[in-house]
Amino acid sequence: MLDIYLFLFAQVLKEKKQATEKLASLSDQSVKRVQDLEKNILQMKQQQGQLQKKLKEETDQKRRLESEMQKRRHRVKELELKQEQQQKILRIKTEEIAAFQRKRRSGSNGSVISLEQQQKIEEQKKWLDSEIDKVLEQRRALDELEEELKKKEGILIKREALLQEKNDLEIKRLRSSQALSNDIVRVSSRIEDLEKELSEKNGQLREGSAYDQQRIRDEINNLRQEKELLLKQRVDIDEKMRQGNLLSAEEERILFQLDEAIEALDAAIEYKNESITRRQRVLRASASLLSQCEMNLMAKLSYLSSSETRALLCKYFDKVVTLREEEHKLQISFSELEMKLEEQHQMICWLEVALERQRLEMDRQLTLQQKEHERNIQLLLKQCQDQMGEGLAGSKRQYEGRIQMLEKELGWYMWAHQELSQRLNKMSVPPLNPQGTHGKVTLGDGRILPSSTDRQVPLAGSTEEQNNVAVDLNVQSLAPDRSLRPREDLVRGPLPPTWRRSSLPSEEQTALEDLRHRENMIETLNTRVVQPNDGVSQRAAMYHPKSRRDVRRCNISIMPFMSNVEMIDVRKNPL
Repeated sequence: MLDIYLFLFAQVLKEKKQATEKLASLSDQSVKRVQDLEKNILQMKQQQGQLQKKLKEETDQKRRLESEMQKRRHRVKELELKQEQQQKILRIKTEEIAAFQRKRRSGSNGSVISLEQQQKIEEQKKWLDSEIDKVLEQRRALDELEEELKKKEGILIKREALLQEKNDLEIKRLRSSQALSNDIVRVSSRIEDLEKELSEKNGQLREGSAYDQQRIRDEINNLRQEKELLLKQRVDIDEKMRQGNLLSAEEERILFQLDEAIEALDAAIEYKNESITRRQRVLRASASLLSQCEMNLMAKLSYLSSSETRALLCKYFDKVVTLREEEHKLQISFSELEMKLEEQHQMICWLEVALERQRLEMDRQLTLQQKEHERNIQLLLKQCQDQMGEGLAGSKRQYEGRIQMLEKELGWYMWAHQELSQRLNKMSVPPLNPQGTHGKVTLGDGRILPSSTDRQVPLAGSTEEQNNVAVDLNVQSLAPDRSLRPREDLVRGPLPPTWRRSSLPSEEQTALEDLRHRENMIETLNTRVVQPNDGVSQRAAMYHPKSRRDVRRCNISIMPFMSNVEMIDVRKNPL
């Protein structure tokens, strides 16, 4: 039996070692999975960093292009200024050439103008220029006055809109105050009604029965609660009326802003009125002066001779021609600048579109990489969970199988224990001499207790009798084994792999000591001397009926004895 225990213990240790190795392998696999996930995360982070770096490069490129575009714009402005300067120089040169040609033509025609006449013509020209400047200034003042009037009109329209909004809020406040006053009246009337009902209920409470009194008390409590709520509501309404919180906080803020805006618009209107009146006074004065100037101009022109008038007309005609040429050049330069500006706008739009496309592409790539990264993480986590779940399910099924096998083994061993106990109880033989009461008594553990009248005389045949008794016991123990023939395969077969240490003794050293102790007891039993006259009495005493406690002790003590004397050793003597 000790070999069987050791073999089963080795099997259990082997299985535990395999289980620990399997758990270690699973932990190694999980660690490896975690490392792979960390590597994937690092790769994703690197890719994200690269994308961010690329996006930064694109933004730097955009900034560089914008700075270059600003430089080009500045260069265009410089070229425009240079062109204007050149045009001015060219215009001066053309005027000088035109004046020289006019002088040459006048000299060739023979109409010679004296120096005094030329000076007079120049003075008249300057005077006319000053008059023209005055007219232009008056026109500018009129335009400014019209602009001021338009601004004033816009301010007035805005002020009217704000006043309308303020009036709406004031009307709303008034309506809120009216609603609150109506609520106060309604709540007060309801409180008076409740007080009347309470007084009536109190009178009914004094006159009613016990059941009616309980119902009336409940109604009184409900009425009192309603009265308290109405009183609280009236207090809240009074507080609102006292504080003037008839509008919400947002509406109060809007009303305050409207007041401030209306005050600011009033100040602006006052300023505009002052400026308009000042400009009107200036225009009135300038208009009177302009009318006088026109009269003076007509008088002076009437005093001019025909030659002076023709000379002035020729000069102003040349001036109009030069102005028309300048206007044409300005229009051409303006159209060129518009074309350049359009090209610059197109370039800016193209760059913005390219930058937006690049940013969208980068966002799309980043989103795809994030989705792929999340999908990989979910897949790896699912694989880890599946593997862990399969491992746990497999180990659970394995443990359940082991438990079932151990339960079966436990049931079989319990059945075997019962069978062996029955055999040990049936091993007793009917007494040959029931009257003999002075024989020796054989206990369940193999010890023989002599009576007080026995003599300690050794006999030669004692050893033979003990051997015969042992043979009889062996035969009797083997005789019932015919019922165990169907379980011969189970006994001869190998021990199950799920044998655990719990089925073995708790300590090997104590088991070995018990075996040595029982072997010593068997040796003392074999060497003990038996009296010849007490054989019958010994049998009678040995087969004397025992109590349940003695039978149990006998069974516990005989089972190791039988195993030690090799009566039912399944290894050496299989069934």
